[in-house]
Amino acid sequence: MKRFLSILLLLVNISAFAQNNLPDPPKFKSASVIPESLPTTVKLSWQPSDSTDVAGYIVYKIVDNITTTLDTVRGRNTTSYEYTGSSANSISESFRMAAYDNDGYKSTITDPHATIFMTISYDKCDKKAKLSWTPYSGWGQNIVNYRIYRRHTESQYQIVSTLSATAAEYTDQNLTNGRTYFYYVEAVRNDGITATSNSQSITASGFEGPVSLKATSSYVDADNNISVYFQIKTGGEVSEYQLFRTISLDSAFTYIASFPNTNQLQLIYKDTTVNAIDSIYYYKLASIDPCGHISKESNITSNIVLKVESISKTEHILEWTDYKEWADGVDSYKAYSYFSGVPNELGSNGSGTRMFRNDIANYVKSCHDKQIYLTDAFCYYVEAYENTQEYAQQNISRSNIACVYETPVIWVPSAFNITSNNEENRVFKPVVSFIKENSYLFVIYDRWGQQVFKTTEINEGWTGIEAKKYYHTDSYVYYIRYKDYNDKEYHKSGTFYLLME
Repeated sequence: MKRFLSILLLLVNISAFAQNNLPDPPKFKSASVIPESLPTTVKLSWQPSDSTDVAGYIVYKIVDNITTTLDTVRGRNTTSYEYTGSSANSISESFRMAAYDNDGYKSTITDPHATIFMTISYDKCDKKAKLSWTPYSGWGQNIVNYRIYRRHTESQYQIVSTLSATAAEYTDQNLTNGRTYFYYVEAVRNDGITATSNSQSITASGFEGPVSLKATSSYVDADNNISVYFQIKTGGEVSEYQLFRTISLDSAFTYIASFPNTNQLQLIYKDTTVNAIDSIYYYKLASIDPCGHISKESNITSNIVLKVESISKTEHILEWTDYKEWADGVDSYKAYSYFSGVPNELGSNGSGTRMFRNDIANYVKSCHDKQIYLTDAFCYYVEAYENTQEYAQQNISRSNIACVYETPVIWVPSAFNITSNNEENRVFKPVVSFIKENSYLFVIYDRWGQQVFKTTEINEGWTGIEAKKYYHTDSYVYYIRYKDYNDKEYHKSGTFYLLME
């Protein structure tokens, strides 16, 4: 019995001696996620155990609050381990370390170190990336700051911001649309040791606009309103379209109208608040995304301002402003006369020439010969033709209608024959040109001063039929009153002969 007790005491003493000589644990430095590693890899770093008989190290991972053996590493001077089966891109992972010696004894287990888990969100409206992360755990109060690293597809990682030890989020602004950015967070200990988070990436993008917006033409109507036309190739995410206008390309455009997005292929807007006779107005259409931001803008369209000057009795000079702006410019300009509501093409100029001369002498003579009335206003407009290979879809922009006002011309025949074989000779009618409308009065008196005919219609003449009952060849008196474009009143009178065969 005494011998048994002696043996038991010896074993207890041997056990106590062995427990007092356990190897020292390693000094756990960091648990760091390797940025952009695939598969996601966590690198554990430590300083070797001070015990010279250490054979290696045991790596532990904490799963559901239970410390479980992950792997073993041989060699006392081994100082790192890469864990390639990591889920550190989805959660923060915690690790512990222990040393073991050649006799199989292991050290105490270190305190856990937890990786930084970083997430990223992107604000599509403001084009901002917001990073959020869990704090690095394992250094206690020895963290001095966090660094934010960023790169894009054409660059290397660089520090974009350094934040305090208590920071847990960062917002990166002014990102370039369409560019992909990569980020990770780095914790810095007071002795310079670092630990990095998982990496995340985003592609900066706003809401897409339509496939295209094209200002196709402008049109000035007879009331000098400007209608602008836009062609839309639909697509993207558009809440509405907004129209902008300016009177100078050196000035800012201002908003004037909006249109809900109904997947329309064309937009037309008539601007009734302008002075299209004297001023150029520039317009552009913009698509608005769900954030209220402009996602795409059209080219510019402008009205053409035409001025006409009379440089002689019948010669007119047309000059006009350049049209802006088709992608390939203007192919040509065409000048038109606009007389009695009927247009007539006068000629065409290349894009570099914005002047046209028109002599109306022959036209006036032809009208007089045919006894056709010409109003006081002789009007013109100009059209710009788009320079394009697709002439079937060539766009046209039209200027304002500009007029010159001529001095009235009255030609009165000296006789007419009511029995003539030529119909035009059987009516007595003055040929009147360039008088103001609604100012005309034409009266005929017989030789005794009796009124036999009266009209205010310029194209109405006296047939003399009632005179046939009483007279043959006889003389009559005419009286004409009219006004010019300045409201100056004129009077003309004379005699003529009515003939019968």
